[in-house]
Amino acid sequence: MDSAPVYPLRGAKAAYNCKLVNPNGKLVDAWLQHSLMTQGARKRIRDGEEQDLTDDDMAAISDLESSVSDGHIHSQKRRLTTLDEASIRDVRDVRHSLREPGRDHGSPMTDDDQDQAQQLPLPSPSASPIQAGRHSPALDPVELQLSTVPATQQELISMIIGLSSYLSPTNRHHLVFRLLQRTDRVMLSTFGDLINSSLKRDLLTTVPAEIGYNVLQHLSYRALLNVSRVSRSWHKMVDNAALWATLLKRDKLVKDDDEIARELADDASLAPWSAVGGHNSSCSKMQTLYKKRRIILNRWMDPKYEPRRISVAGLGKNVVTCLQHDEDKIIAGVEDSRINIYSAKTGELIRELEGHERPSGVWALKYFGNTLVSGSTDKTVRVWDLRTGRCTHVFRGHTSTVRCMHILHPQVIGKDEKGNDIVFPEHPLLVTGSRDHNLRVWRLPLVEDCCESDGTFDCGDAENPYLVMVLAGHTQSVRTVCGYGNLVVSGSYDTTVRVWDLRAGGRCKYVLSNHSDRIYSTALDVTTMQCFSGSMDSTINVWNLNDGKLIRTLQGHTMLVGLLELSDEYLVSAAADTTLRVWDPRTGENLSKLKGHTQAITCMHHDRLRVVSGSIEMLKLWNIQTGEFVRNLLPDISGGIWQVRLDQNRCVAAVQRKQNGLEEAFIEILDFSVPPSTSSADSVL
Repeated sequence: MDSAPVYPLRGAKAAYNCKLVNPNGKLVDAWLQHSLMTQGARKRIRDGEEQDLTDDDMAAISDLESSVSDGHIHSQKRRLTTLDEASIRDVRDVRHSLREPGRDHGSPMTDDDQDQAQQLPLPSPSASPIQAGRHSPALDPVELQLSTVPATQQELISMIIGLSSYLSPTNRHHLVFRLLQRTDRVMLSTFGDLINSSLKRDLLTTVPAEIGYNVLQHLSYRALLNVSRVSRSWHKMVDNAALWATLLKRDKLVKDDDEIARELADDASLAPWSAVGGHNSSCSKMQTLYKKRRIILNRWMDPKYEPRRISVAGLGKNVVTCLQHDEDKIIAGVEDSRINIYSAKTGELIRELEGHERPSGVWALKYFGNTLVSGSTDKTVRVWDLRTGRCTHVFRGHTSTVRCMHILHPQVIGKDEKGNDIVFPEHPLLVTGSRDHNLRVWRLPLVEDCCESDGTFDCGDAENPYLVMVLAGHTQSVRTVCGYGNLVVSGSYDTTVRVWDLRAGGRCKYVLSNHSDRIYSTALDVTTMQCFSGSMDSTINVWNLNDGKLIRTLQGHTMLVGLLELSDEYLVSAAADTTLRVWDPRTGENLSKLKGHTQAITCMHHDRLRVVSGSIEMLKLWNIQTGEFVRNLLPDISGGIWQVRLDQNRCVAAVQRKQNGLEEAFIEILDFSVPPSTSSADSVL
């Protein structure tokens, strides 16, 4: 194998911007142009900078060209001077001692050498000796440098550097190229490393700060951690509270800024998750919040991680029909008329609410703040104070089981003719649906407005001041209800969906008829003015609330679609065919099919990252973004799973266990938010 050439660039061709240009051009012409330029322009030429010429530069060049064309300036001619023999010998010695590296005596010239030899100007026949006794005129700078023969290596290098300033930029490039052609491989490698290092730029700190932050917020959290270790300036850019707040929302670890503010205000909950003892800045607290949420999510998605589990007994064989929870409490409605309140952190029974008639069951339950509302098979609606457990109001009027309910909060629904916000309702309203075919709208009494000495309000339908209106029109049981502002959407076993306008006195705006069987579930999207309905006919219909027309039918399930849930990005449906499906609510695209249960889906809940679904003997976790199965959350359950709820920290499920041939109900709490120990392997930041 041939060895690599010692001079790799010897045979290389010059690029277009480093070829020799105008080889016959006089150095003195460059000097004249140079001398007439401004000081700033001369500095640019001396430094080798290629910048646009200024107006002064252009004026000087124009004057120079004009003077040359008019004959006022002539190129100076070579002067012949008498040299003694010693000087001639010195020049001859220098000429013979200067050789190119790598070329032996008598070695052939390169193409460029031959070209330059052919292009050298011939001696001028008009040159004549200077008359003796006459004062020699001053030499120009070019001649001054050429008049001195360099005697040392340093002098020669200085001469070359000095003369190179009189070359045009392109020819300076050519000179560098020719020198590189005569440079060996080792030095080329050294020069390459030096050049590469000098050409590197800090992309983050040399661009405007807002552009740098825009780049950073598109990186993963792991990439950001690596970036912060590169340099102090990059660490300072990453150490930014706004950047980590953006990542929290981008990665769907929090919903909004209000949630971030609530978490940051609770130093006690953040401290165990911090890598250091305290929080000295808002940025370190923001990073700690990201770390906490990221670790908790990783635990959810790791099948090997075992969350802290609390099993709460005491419900006997009764089925839990309703389940709600938050960070502090769990509220369970039971089929034997009880409503139990537990601690979400310990599972301890805090309070039991009694009031619904036995043996009636609680089949509908909603709460916000300290106000809880329940509906029962005893045909009543009850309002409770969660602080004391006292029933403050009993609403009567339905003639059959109260099966569903929804609380309407005041919302801005438009603008009036003066541009002012239209808010409806003015105070919270409660809408209840019953097997008596009707819906009732009540003004919801808040416990903060009630006095404990008032006793329990209980009166008949006709005298009840809290009854706002009755929505009549369905011909069979009302199974599902949802709403927003002035709109109420109800689904019935009569196969229709009805849209009601409470601001118009409860008028039925539309009767949506396209299903062929009972309707079990509805969902409302006010941002697109669409509603969704799931039916026993196995389809999901999408309706336009602006005109009451059917937009599309989502098909795929083969049996009853009993559960629908809508979030900002996803519509999730669960059916008796053992599957769940994730849809794009905007387009109707079926994003994924969640298949793994062996019996009908009895409960499910989802957020922007996860889906939890329950059936007989199975409680499964899915990745909602990919549709992938993650893990079985309760692999040892031997009975039914009737209710399930989740938040970022916990999963709460109401289950049945078979023990000694008998079934018993339990509340299962799976806590993924236990602070890590110092030896924990799930550290992130």
